[in-house]
Amino acid sequence: MNEIVTVIDVETTGLDATTDHITEIAAIRAEVGPRGYVREIGRFQTYVTLPDGVDIPEFITELTGIKAEDLRDAPTAESAITAMWYFARRTVVVAQNAPFDLSFIRKQYTQIGGGAERGATEWFACTRAMSRLVDPDEPASLAPACKRYGIPLNGHHRAMNDVEATLQLYAILKEKAEVNGITYHNVVIDSEERPLIYTPPGAIVRTITKTKEAE
Repeated sequence: MNEIVTVIDVETTGLDATTDHITEIAAIRAEVGPRGYVREIGRFQTYVTLPDGVDIPEFITELTGIKAEDLRDAPTAESAITAMWYFARRTVVVAQNAPFDLSFIRKQYTQIGGGAERGATEWFACTRAMSRLVDPDEPASLAPACKRYGIPLNGHHRAMNDVEATLQLYAILKEKAEVNGITYHNVVIDSEERPLIYTPPGAIVRTITKTKEAE
């Protein structure tokens, strides 16, 4: 069955949504169907200005290539996330590590007084979780999963580049999951090797005792 999805990715100053901040958001809205069918509908991308006194750590700049000067005159997190959320409305939100991306989005909505429910999504899919369910003996991180399926991943850790690859990966994993009767909407993975730090509202948590991760 075809569905309309919005694949999102956020780049941040660190890994903890309670203390770190978004620097870049990207999204692609697309129709996805059987046999890897993908029809792109539109794109969204923006840098995000940081709060006063917050800098980008050097190791993050080395990882992503994002520098402080890139964020000058960028919209605030409130404006950027609100625009992205309107862009994604009435779609299934997809992310490579959905708990991570959604934790930053929900934090922002809570901070601006809009209520945490505004940072929630009724339907989402996590391609890392899908990889663990579809290919349980294979690495589930984006780079090795893309390599496994011959998906180009150029400029990893830049938001739009990761979104492009995640969209192609989702189309493949979606069909494999459906053919094998695997539930994947709203499913997240918890494991000893990679504990679940944030659980999106409405998520179905699957605990895996043995994982094979590659970053």
